Amino acid sequence: MNEPNAAGVSALSFTGERFVPGVRGEIWVEHWHRYHFASRFATGKRVVDAACGEGYGSALLARTAASVTGADLSAEAIAHARATYAGVANLSFVEAPCAKLPLADASADLFVSFETVEHIGEQEEFLDEIARVLAHDGLLLLSCPNKREYSDRRAFANEFHVKELYREELDASSPCASPTPAGMASGRASSP
Repeated sequence: MNEPNAAGVSALSFTGERFVPGVRGEIWVEHWHRYHFASRFATGKRVVDAACGEGYGSALLARTAASVTGADLSAEAIAHARATYAGVANLSFVEAPCAKLPLADASADLFVSFETVEHIGEQEEFLDEIARVLAHDGLLLLSCPNKREYSDRRAFANEFHVKELYREELDASSPCASPTPAGMASGRASSP
């Protein structure tokens, strides 16, 4: 059992895959960088953070967003996020799979999902869910490791990844891909 912090909330363990605040190194830079990048698009928006984990990124986005809903499959992560960020009025968390979010159609102006799609077997269903939840003029910010760089060149296999994508595969399958140098895809998605 993890020791509770000053607020009485037990810290989540670092698994090597799910980032938690306090872990330093490259993983810290990568994760915080993505959310700081996304924060410039969150002002006054209804935001969904799919696979929010511990909730630190959702809380960062909530600083300027109209509302933020963080979603994660892990009951432990959602319980932790709810307790840790309970004082943030425009922030809520739901326990749900990313391919079946309990959210209304076109209810998000900004949909963020960082390092998620490679963990999901139902990738097409997840992308369809993004298109359903994202408003017609909404913005998607999504990142995933490029299999060529992350696995192939390093001869590395991540036990947590169900299906990694090559950049071209992400571009072809994304509901609205427009790659940037940082490896993020952004653009517009329309509901079917």
